[in-house]
Amino acid sequence: MKRPPQRLLGLDYGRVRIGIATCDELGIVCTPIGFVPRPDDAAAARTVAALAQRESVSAIIIGLPLHAHGAEGANVKWVRAFVRELAKICALPVHEVDERYTSGEAEEALRNEGKWPAAPGQVDARAAAILLRRWLDGET
Repeated sequence: MKRPPQRLLGLDYGRVRIGIATCDELGIVCTPIGFVPRPDDAAAARTVAALAQRESVSAIIIGLPLHAHGAEGANVKWVRAFVRELAKICALPVHEVDERYTSGEAEEALRNEGKWPAAPGQVDARAAAILLRRWLDGET
């Protein structure tokens, strides 16, 4: 199923920071754009909502850190708590995507590009781009 053109924001939620990526309106290129600190969910949600408005996105894609065998654990509950906090101040739809192994894929890509060791947040932003690509490609 072909998706309508839309600019999206991808989030790799973490306890310390949230990796951020965007894609172009046609969903061809996913670009890591950085990270936001996560001092707490309310502050992070305000920052993400402002960023979503600034980037003119129509939806947010957030990764779910499932266990290796696909089951949900405590980390998924933290992500969903953040999504609830974000929903209080941002009316954009939020879609979930399986983010298993995205950090490892991001580290490998950065190593292959000669960008290792990575600066703080660089792996998180790259992981956000990878999970955004997964969602665009129809993976769940």
